Amino acid sequence: MPPSSERQLGNEPTRAPGVPNLTLVLAADWISPSVARDRVRAWLTANQWSPAHTDDLVLAVNEAVSNSIEHGYQISQEDPPGPQTIEVDGMITRAPDGIRHAKISVRDTGSWVPPTVDEYSTRGQGIRLMRACVEHLTIDGTSDGTTVVLQRSMGMPA
Repeated sequence: MPPSSERQLGNEPTRAPGVPNLTLVLAADWISPSVARDRVRAWLTANQWSPAHTDDLVLAVNEAVSNSIEHGYQISQEDPPGPQTIEVDGMITRAPDGIRHAKISVRDTGSWVPPTVDEYSTRGQGIRLMRACVEHLTIDGTSDGTTVVLQRSMGMPA
């Protein structure tokens, strides 16, 4: 049975082999990062993505979803579920040279909060973490929400 975030929104796990696209609509609650991790991992595995590249993308998606909840919607661990959602869309394409490219977008409609710099804080490393996990990271924060785009390539398919 899917976790509550998915049951609430009617998502089904991605199980079909070789599914080039991933679409998730998650409730903005603290169960959703684990749901996103599971679904992205299953999707990448179904597309024969390497374990190391999979781990990097899963970690980056986890951070983006968590940031949407905590910063975009300002939801704490104690808050009850609300109507807010987070969209996760993934696409795998193949270039003419055979290299495959994964592009995963994480979108919310919360309030954009620019990152703060506090040299004494142990927090605030999420963007740096996402950047370390992917080849290209784009963050588009507006008054209508935030879109994080994570891109990673992988050599010739198995």
